[in-house]
Amino acid sequence: MAGAALHGGLALISRLFSYPDQPLAPASIPEEAGALLRAINSVEPVRLQNEYVRLFVNALPEVPCAPYGSVYLEGSLMGESTLAVRDLYRKYGMVTTELADHIAVESEFLAWLHGVAGGDRAARKDYDYLLGHLKAWSGLFFDQVERHDQLGCYRRSARLARAILSRIS
Repeated sequence: MAGAALHGGLALISRLFSYPDQPLAPASIPEEAGALLRAINSVEPVRLQNEYVRLFVNALPEVPCAPYGSVYLEGSLMGESTLAVRDLYRKYGMVTTELADHIAVESEFLAWLHGVAGGDRAARKDYDYLLGHLKAWSGLFFDQVERHDQLGCYRRSARLARAILSRIS
């Protein structure tokens, strides 16, 4: 995947799995995402927000699709992998109020880091590490999303995100 497309794909993954508080803008997105964005933007915002909360934030007896890497890699929140990712962000001066291994945060940071990593060997190493981390758990997360989404928008988002990540090396 080429530079701009890679950045756009990672940024899109971040936006697809962020709280839907505003319509998704079609700027800088892979062409294949156009129909999905139109579908997401056609859903009543409250319905989309309710489904987001049900899938990723608060459902009983448990959240069906925890968007955090440590849940899939270590079986709990805030595991060692979360701390390692947080420390990597801090190295670049990034601080987030969300857990560091949230799929939206990781994807957004990867999109940014890709731009930095071009000619910097250490940044490229960090990029490769974080991309490997994201790929190690995101497939399990996407499986859960595909299994539990009731609107269809997040299922389609998971399929697109899986395809985007499969093309990134």
